[in-house]
Amino acid sequence: MEYDFDYSLFQLKKDYFDHDSSLHGINHTYRVMCLILSIGEAAGLNREVELAFCAAYIHDLARKHDGYCDQHGLWATQYKLPEFKSFFKKMGIKESEITLIGTAVKNHSEQNELQTENNAYKITALLKDADALDRVRLGDENLNTDYLRFPESVKLIHFAKKLYFKTRNLKISSFTEILEIVELINQ
Repeated sequence: MEYDFDYSLFQLKKDYFDHDSSLHGINHTYRVMCLILSIGEAAGLNREVELAFCAAYIHDLARKHDGYCDQHGLWATQYKLPEFKSFFKKMGIKESEITLIGTAVKNHSEQNELQTENNAYKITALLKDADALDRVRLGDENLNTDYLRFPESVKLIHFAKKLYFKTRNLKISSFTEILEIVELINQ
């Protein structure tokens, strides 16, 4: 599936993260971004995928620790979204869509669910499902499929595991690099 922006420009750096770690750092973020592309393609989504991809890029940047935290999405919306807003706009994101990205980022760490008629629902659902799929890194008991929103997400559990095991000990330097790993997995 083709999208409107160049994914290779989405390069993460350690200093973007308030608390970089192996659990919620660069590799995790890149995997979530890949999983959004996979879920979105399987579900036949388009613009929602691009917006969720941007949301994934910043979703854990404001974490203060690796433990349970329902505030880091809010913090990322308050502090990281303004920092990356001009970058997203260069990628073709409209001002009105920036708000949708912020809603998804804020909501991803909260337990409440958006209503399906909310304009940010599919974007948020993509981010939450992709983030949840990467819970395979914590062990099989940490991914409850009952909470996945898209049926396509359930079908991607095996892929999420392969992606994690192929990348867990690597120092991924670019999003392009993880896409190359995805190609190897899919061969």
